[in-house]
Amino acid sequence: MKLKVCFSVLTFYFIFANVLVFGQQGFKATPIFKGSTTMAGQKLEYLKTNKPEITSLLIELEPGGEVGRHRHLISGYVYVMEGAITVEMEDGTRHVFQAGQSFLEATNTWHNAKNMGKVPIKLLVVTSGEEGKVNLIRPEEK
Repeated sequence: MKLKVCFSVLTFYFIFANVLVFGQQGFKATPIFKGSTTMAGQKLEYLKTNKPEITSLLIELEPGGEVGRHRHLISGYVYVMEGAITVEMEDGTRHVFQAGQSFLEATNTWHNAKNMGKVPIKLLVVTSGEEGKVNLIRPEEK
């Protein structure tokens, strides 16, 4: 019995010592965004596929630039790295996001992102989708 107790104490000490030695050091995690609805208030949904794919883009917009009218099948995550982006929805409402802010893009709703400021914008955009298929739909050219 004494041997079992001694072994348990030594095992605990060994595990605890390793956590201290091999644990996180000089590590900091700062929450940036957590959300379950898009900027249009839509519930976040995931694509059901056997061929999932994640895409990460750095988008840069000069003053006066715009992405162009489009919509998404699956919401993308956007982090504004520099500047301020204005997202204009099909009903005319506008959402403005400053550097350091994040949002989930609206789905199945036409919108356009614009740089209405005087400095360039940098955006990190992360989307999920399916291999070989697009998630950004533009209106048909007439």
